[in-house]
Amino acid sequence: MGLITGVTGTFLPWLRSGNVNRDSYEVLSLRDFAGLDTGPGQVVTLVWVGITPLAVLAVALWMVRFRRFAACLGLIFGTITGTVAALAVVQGGDEGQLIGINTTGPAVTLSGAVLAIVGAITVLTAKTRSAMSTPGGGP
Repeated sequence: MGLITGVTGTFLPWLRSGNVNRDSYEVLSLRDFAGLDTGPGQVVTLVWVGITPLAVLAVALWMVRFRRFAACLGLIFGTITGTVAALAVVQGGDEGQLIGINTTGPAVTLSGAVLAIVGAITVLTAKTRSAMSTPGGGP
């Protein structure tokens, strides 16, 4: 649930410029104007765009019962999205400015990241059940 919420939050408004709201991917497309189109800017773009396939892979691994691998991917997802979203939530909220951070997308992404991390830690720290069989079919 946290992965889906986190990915959904990336498509909600993150930046407000005038009357236009932009999601996180539209904000990344503005990196050319800021001179961040090479080097670290490309790495940030690749990592941020890669979080959706990462979440899909984690859900797929969960469905085929690779729970611990899915939990590890959930931790990675939650760490990346949670850090970026927390920074945006802390910096946002000034509605009087012409250009500012819209906290809707970051808040939803942050809540999804927290849910993903809590769920992943729960899965990774839970004791696993194993079926034991003894020769002769007895319990």
